Amino acid sequence: MISIIIPVYNVGKYLSCCLDSLIQQSYNDLELICVDDGSTDNSPQILQDYALKDKRIHIITQENQGLSGARNTGINAAKGEWVMFVDSDDWLDTNCCHEVLSQIEDNTDVVLFSYIREFTKVSLPQYLFGKKKIVFDSNRAQWLQQRIIAPIDEDLRHPEKIDSLSTAWGKLYRTKIIQENHITFESTKDIGTEDLLFNVYYFTYVHKAIYIPNPMYHYRKNNFKSLTSTHKPKLIEQWEELFRRIEDWISHCEAPRMQEALENRRAMSLIGIGLNIVSSPDSLKSRYDALYEFIHKKWYCKAIQQLSLSSFPPHWKLFFFSAKYRFTFVVFILLLFIKMKINR
Repeated sequence: MISIIIPVYNVGKYLSCCLDSLIQQSYNDLELICVDDGSTDNSPQILQDYALKDKRIHIITQENQGLSGARNTGINAAKGEWVMFVDSDDWLDTNCCHEVLSQIEDNTDVVLFSYIREFTKVSLPQYLFGKKKIVFDSNRAQWLQQRIIAPIDEDLRHPEKIDSLSTAWGKLYRTKIIQENHITFESTKDIGTEDLLFNVYYFTYVHKAIYIPNPMYHYRKNNFKSLTSTHKPKLIEQWEELFRRIEDWISHCEAPRMQEALENRRAMSLIGIGLNIVSSPDSLKSRYDALYEFIHKKWYCKAIQQLSLSSFPPHWKLFFFSAKYRFTFVVFILLLFIKMKINR
């Protein structure tokens, strides 16, 4: 059985689409754990209506704890051999669960599959590792953990895809590994983003992983909020804590290039942190000064100095070259350009 965990918070506009894709799965042995995380819209009523139609839907109601808290509640309630996470504004192909299970081999601990970015007028498939199935044995599974932290060497060609592997959705996890090793999602209030650290923890215990190229998870992008409206004033401090926790964890791992990957993650954090800075409602001068201060932080200077630029395409090479030599004005202009492109 697969336990599908769906955190729900004020998604009435999209919730039916998500639930329809789950109850219509061609594979039937599912439990759908819907965690209502203190919704104030019509989401609770939609859940109740669907639960009356399908007994596989289990509703858990709690005061708002955020996405991490909702997922952890679902993990504690899961009874299936496998766990899958689906965000409540996204949806799955009807044959997703059947296809994933049919590809599992002996001793498989996790299955990864590709996804589709769903914009208002266009759907863009995102393949994680090309269009062929890949089986990762224990050594290569360790490489997956390193890649989840950050790319190295030739994988640096697409820094904009740094988080393509770190999402909790688009994967089938073995419940036993999560529950027996007490793996949980940590609060975004502490670390800024929850999926990356969860996967760093989980992949420590993976001995065999399977990649299925089929893009079966639909990641909704047409409810995108502008970067300005989602500015996070504590993001630098939160990501510093995230990096510290990753470093503490990988210090017990024997893989030699984990630390290199983490330094690359720190160096490339300029993309997310920089966009967050230029999207602040503060004055232009205040945003520039904040970027200057970040680029000159001791830990960032150390990380960017060791970042190899050889594999980057020209535009990203210019971006990180400017950061490496602390050309703040150039980095600032490039970030404003990236922000403009995103918000179109």
